[in-house]
Amino acid sequence: MKIRFCIMLISACVAPIVGVAPVYAQDRASGPGMSALPINLSGTASLLSQYRFRGVSRSDGGIAVQGDLGASLASGIYAGVMLASVRSGPAGDFGHAEMDIYAGFDHALGSGGMMLDLGLRGYLYADRSSANLVELSAALHQQLGPLDLRAGLAYAPPQSHLGRDFQSGSLRDNTYLFAEGRADIPSTPLHVHAHVGRTAGGLDYTAAYTDYRLGVGASHNRLGLDLSLVGTTISRNAALAIAQGPTADPAAIWRAARSAGVATLSCQF
Repeated sequence: MKIRFCIMLISACVAPIVGVAPVYAQDRASGPGMSALPINLSGTASLLSQYRFRGVSRSDGGIAVQGDLGASLASGIYAGVMLASVRSGPAGDFGHAEMDIYAGFDHALGSGGMMLDLGLRGYLYADRSSANLVELSAALHQQLGPLDLRAGLAYAPPQSHLGRDFQSGSLRDNTYLFAEGRADIPSTPLHVHAHVGRTAGGLDYTAAYTDYRLGVGASHNRLGLDLSLVGTTISRNAALAIAQGPTADPAAIWRAARSAGVATLSCQF
C-alpha cells in the first residue's frame, strides 16, 4: 500500500511534464539548430550508507536508497520529486518512505553571474501524515571558475509537525540558514565540497544546532561516488537529556546526531 501510494503520487506529478514534452518538441523541431526538447529532464538514483537530513540520521544509521526526478525550463522554472527510504527508530518516527515534491524559479541577478533561487518544498510521509512539512527557500549562488558557491535560507511556517511553544501554546516555525561550496579539481574526476547549516525552531531536537558536511566525490560518465563526514553540534549530554519514553533508547538521538562517515553511490540518467 505504501509503495502504491508513492507510485501514484509520482505519476501525478511527472505525467503533466512528460505529457507536454512531445508537444513542445514538435513546435520547436521545425527550425535548424533549435532544441527539439525545451524541457530538460534529469534523474538520479542513489544508494547511501545512511540518510542524514541536516546532520541527523533518518535511516536509524542503516542503508538507504533515494531517487530524484526533475524537470526544468530555459526560463529557470523547475519542478521535481524525490523519494527516500527512511527507517523509524527511537530518535524519530518518519514511517518507511519520504517523498519530497519541489518547485522553484532560478534566475540571474544582473550580468555578474549571481543567481537567485526561490523554491517551495513539501515533505510527505506515506504512513506518517502528522510529520508532513512545507518549507519555503531562497538562495544566492554563483559559479567562479571551478568553484560553485551557495548560501540561503529555508523557512517552515508554523505547522503541526513543528510542535507548539511551551509558554504561548502557539505553533512553532523553523529556520534553516546554510552555506556551501564545491570545487572541481582540474584535470581529475574529483571534487571537494563543504556545507554548514544552522537549525532553529521546531526541528532543533534539543536546541538550536549546527550541522556540517565535508567530503570528496568522484564521477565517471554517469556514475558517482561520494565520501563525506557528516555531523552536528548536538552534544551527548543534551541528547541524553531529552525526555524519553520508558522503552526508548536514551542514546538514540546522540547516535543519530554524532559525526559519522557517509558513503553515497549514485547513477544519473
